[in-house]
Amino acid sequence: MRIILIFIDGLGLAPAGDTNPLATTALPCLQRLLAGQSLTAEAVGTNNDTATLLALDATLGVPGEPQSATGQTALFTGVNAAQAVGYHVRGFPTPPLRAILQAEGILKKITALGKTATFLNTYTPAYFAQPPEERTDAATTLLSLAAGLPLHTIDDLLAGTTLSADITSTLWREQGLPVPYVPPLEAGRRAAANTRHYDFVFFEYFLTDHYAHKRDQEKLRQSLMEIDTFLAGIIANIDLQHTLLIVTSDHGNLEDNSSSLHTYNPVPLLLVGAGREQLPPLTDLTALTPFILRQLQSKPK
Repeated sequence: MRIILIFIDGLGLAPAGDTNPLATTALPCLQRLLAGQSLTAEAVGTNNDTATLLALDATLGVPGEPQSATGQTALFTGVNAAQAVGYHVRGFPTPPLRAILQAEGILKKITALGKTATFLNTYTPAYFAQPPEERTDAATTLLSLAAGLPLHTIDDLLAGTTLSADITSTLWREQGLPVPYVPPLEAGRRAAANTRHYDFVFFEYFLTDHYAHKRDQEKLRQSLMEIDTFLAGIIANIDLQHTLLIVTSDHGNLEDNSSSLHTYNPVPLLLVGAGREQLPPLTDLTALTPFILRQLQSKPK
């Protein structure tokens, strides 16, 4: 079993309607997977030959709006981070959350099983120019560091083995970095190609949450269309009999463009391909890491 995890920041499940870009944007790949439905609350429970859609609670039984730091820590460790620290933490992980990520991070657990893993995101030269003690690292970076995995550089991106955080390298090019544009379909092929070398392939996309906070609907829709094409590129280039594609998030936001705030909505757990038989209860963010570890240890059928 090989697994590709695509983490999309700020993607919740809300009813279809004029204020939900997931319902008003043409996203043909997602709609094919969901038997013609959009990625909305109404599609939860879809289970067909290719895909299964479940909903994960992001509130974790803690009052207040779900936030990125605690949500991602819960998602990528299996620990109820908001409950552990007593509240939802926004932005980057605090020292208590960093300790949880260090001890319980999914990449560390995967490599401890003797499996191979890679975090596909590429880091800019400016990131490496900073002294390590001055960097503000996201949860996903801390996961890689805890597992002793290398952080990918511009050389990896130029070699065609990794991706920029915006999928297409457009933002890198706007900063004057000497990298080519990567069409979303080709980016999907790149991600899929990594399953020939790694048991677990992981990619983070954060711009959805960024654009939703800014209420920049044009850029948000463009992002959603690029993600949809990216997913199509992955699916077209993996063996769905032996590979599981997972798409999920940490909290809601973009699915309600009437507000710039996070929502209390559940987030999707979209499963595509192998390993969807006899699923265990998957009800909140803490379920993801144990599920992935179980799938990676499952025997081929």
